[in-house]
Amino acid sequence: MDDSFFDLNDEPEGVGGGVLESSMGGSASKVGATRTKQTNFSAYEDNVLCKSWLEISCDPVINTGQRRESFWIRVVNRYNSNCGRYPKRTQKSITNRWDHIKAEVSKFSGYMAEMIRSNPSGMSDADKSVAAAADFASVEKHNFTLMHCWKILKDEPKWMELKRKMDMLQNSGSRKDAPPNGHHILDLDAGNSAPSSSSGKRPMGRDAAKAAKKKAASSEYVSKIHDLSVQKIELFKETEGERKARLDEIVTLEKVKVEEAREHRKMKLDIEREKLALEKRRLDMEAEKKKEEAEKKEKEEDERILAINLDQCQPLQRMYYQALQEDIIQKLVASRCHGPGL
Repeated sequence: MDDSFFDLNDEPEGVGGGVLESSMGGSASKVGATRTKQTNFSAYEDNVLCKSWLEISCDPVINTGQRRESFWIRVVNRYNSNCGRYPKRTQKSITNRWDHIKAEVSKFSGYMAEMIRSNPSGMSDADKSVAAAADFASVEKHNFTLMHCWKILKDEPKWMELKRKMDMLQNSGSRKDAPPNGHHILDLDAGNSAPSSSSGKRPMGRDAAKAAKKKAASSEYVSKIHDLSVQKIELFKETEGERKARLDEIVTLEKVKVEEAREHRKMKLDIEREKLALEKRRLDMEAEKKKEEAEKKEKEEDERILAINLDQCQPLQRMYYQALQEDIIQKLVASRCHGPGL
């Protein structure tokens, strides 16, 4: 990594040191003579710093008219008013941290832009950011630890505008001053940032920067992207095979379910038929029983009528029972004539 981008937050800083903005002159005063080591910036503090820088940079009232010193006074005041339980920071600490964030996020943006341009097949945005971070770590020899800052800055109009303007290598006149592998360092502070030891040189033109970047692209990086794409394709192939196997299993299970449902319906139909046959048999038996009971009652009644002694009956009763007895005799004769075998 370029020497101008190392983190200076470990240097001793003044305890309780603050920066006050004057409404008239815009001057800053540092308070506290005792110097001690401050803690490193946390991810929360980085987020507050990035948001403070964006809010002051994009101020629609004073954005185009603020000078560098007054700009950073406003950024420091905005940061210290929003840092919550975290310690307040001096202007030097904040500008040094911003230079570090600017450099690291700028480098990562170059790797991410290259990943987006190559557009490996089957990779989501999250996959691309992970791959870009892996490329960053491989080339820069340290991990990219400011993904939280990049997520805040990447879609901001000011970032995008400055990136289009500054997306080129610094025109140092020699290869030793160019960033490793030709990845771009984007000066996101433009005219507002604190002075940096690597700034002040006129950048090369856009076409020259593109040619230098294309020439400096290493075969190792290209091979890594290719291997990553192949691994991704193989993963999708395996996933497709697993999907096909799962679909085949589902189809087989559905066939089994259909066959079981068919057998179940057939079994229910057979059971219903048996139930209907049993019910018919029961009804037939009840009808037969009722018929037998009726015949038994009729026979008993016929026997009672035939047993009546007509000589002991009154004239009218005698005529009535005599007619009944004659009917019973005729019915017996008729049943014998039409009985089985005749």
